Amino acid sequence: MFLLDRDEIVPARHVQRPDIEQVVATYEEMSAKVGERLTAELGRTWEQVSEGGASGCGSEFPGLTGDVDIRHLPRWSSKGNLPDDQWSRAEAIVGEVAEGHGFGKQPAVIVNRPSDHEVVYKKPDGAQISFGTAVNTPPDVRTGCHLKAEVHKRGAPSRKS
Repeated sequence: MFLLDRDEIVPARHVQRPDIEQVVATYEEMSAKVGERLTAELGRTWEQVSEGGASGCGSEFPGLTGDVDIRHLPRWSSKGNLPDDQWSRAEAIVGEVAEGHGFGKQPAVIVNRPSDHEVVYKKPDGAQISFGTAVNTPPDVRTGCHLKAEVHKRGAPSRKS
């Protein structure tokens, strides 16, 4: 555990999580595998439509605001809608790959109507994969809240002044 001050301690379960850079690398591999499978099985092609980004998550780690991040991976999209007769297979592909990386087997269904579908796979640490089709077909991956690599290396959080 990291001791922040005499009243605040970072729970061991958070310290034991991989650092944010390790998680990003793992999820980038997972995202590539999803794209490869959707290309191979359904003929989809992909283009990067965003660079991704980071957001803070200090509320999950009180006192560690500068030492933790949530990352939104670069977003890849396939132009056009997936035909309804391919949706079930596409959803199954994303689910199989996601489950292999610790995400829940059953997604939350956000939208399920003709030509418009969206599901979300989640992990207990807050990570999620959103996958849908309407105008285009983008998988969207977001990590949970993780300590930055330098925090793990130095073995302690930043000192607040």
